[in-house]
Amino acid sequence: MCERAAGTADGTTELEATVHGGGFWRLVPERIPRMYDPVTEELLERVLDGLRRVAE
Repeated sequence: MCERAAGTADGTTELEATVHGGGFWRLVPERIPRMYDPVTEELLERVLDGLRRVAE
């Protein structure tokens, strides 16, 4: 079950390069942000607070 097709490693490398290069953004609606705030301790706390409220 763990067998890989010939060329899979090269294909994976190519896919990774495409994703990191922004190659799939054309598939995402324009309303989705392309840039995000840096992850900070404050941001993580805000996210956790929001998740806790949703879970209640």
